Amino acid sequence: MKLERHVGGLSLARKVHYLRARGWREEDGGWSNARFRPVPLARAVHHQLTDDLSQALVVQGWRVVGYSERGYVQLRDGEHGRPCSLPKALRTQARRERRAVAELTYALFLAALLGSESDGTPGA
Repeated sequence: MKLERHVGGLSLARKVHYLRARGWREEDGGWSNARFRPVPLARAVHHQLTDDLSQALVVQGWRVVGYSERGYVQLRDGEHGRPCSLPKALRTQARRERRAVAELTYALFLAALLGSESDGTPGA
């Protein structure tokens, strides 16, 4: 699943603001933060979306099991659920809430985006 598809189009300026508000910095080779070496802008946005969406799911009872070297997150539903990918976790949570996956994903992203624009910190 391409996460960016579910959050709508972001202008270049908004992508840059979104990343900077979360501690990313622009370097000669791309964008980097504490976890990632310089990567292209699109990859940095993807990594940040992954982090924001997984943290929003944590608030709803999911646990982050870990991250792959490429930045993909593994989540677990509560204490005893099987590990799964972020897209599967979003589908499961959306089904639980009786919402469309795109609607849930956009709501979680919008909360994170509004949090970064209002005070520079990630939203819930």
